[in-house]
Amino acid sequence: MVGVVASPRKGMNTDTFVTKVLEGAQSMGATVEKIYLNDLEIKPCQACSKSPAPAFCFYNDGMEKIYKALETADVMVIGTPAYYYSISAQLKLVIDRSNCLVEMVKLPDGKVEFRHRIAKKKKGIFIWVSDFSRNMDLALGMISLWFKDANIELTEVFAVTDADRGEGAKNRVELLHKAFELGASFARVSENQNGSV
Repeated sequence: MVGVVASPRKGMNTDTFVTKVLEGAQSMGATVEKIYLNDLEIKPCQACSKSPAPAFCFYNDGMEKIYKALETADVMVIGTPAYYYSISAQLKLVIDRSNCLVEMVKLPDGKVEFRHRIAKKKKGIFIWVSDFSRNMDLALGMISLWFKDANIELTEVFAVTDADRGEGAKNRVELLHKAFELGASFARVSENQNGSV
């Protein structure tokens, strides 16, 4: 299981919930990894207008870590704070640089179809952490499109609101427990299916 933290703030709400999901999976024997997007140097998409195949991109930078995770993980946990009712800039960079995860293939009858370049199908958990925002339609629409291209099945959405009110979401025991159990349950299912996470 690979957790991706798309918040620039380590140890805060988004990081805490991604970590708890990973801890839950680890408690069931799963191998876990956490990636902080803000630590990676990722160049914005340069609209090259041609395929970089067999590579995923012409630019070799922090995205290589993401591409590798997409090729090898059984479960992806993506956590982002809500910026402008949507997602963080760090996650938007990743999504924009995923333009070549699918390829257009011309069929014998002249029609075209889009095929995944990443063969491994994965399950996905999306964690959205907000304070004032309540409507996650923009974020969910964007993440759903990216998950489809990255061959990730959006299996669970974990929305945390009022994140900075009172003692802060990262101190709310019921939410921490829910995140931990979410990770544990995914590890159980994945282990039953193929023996690894």
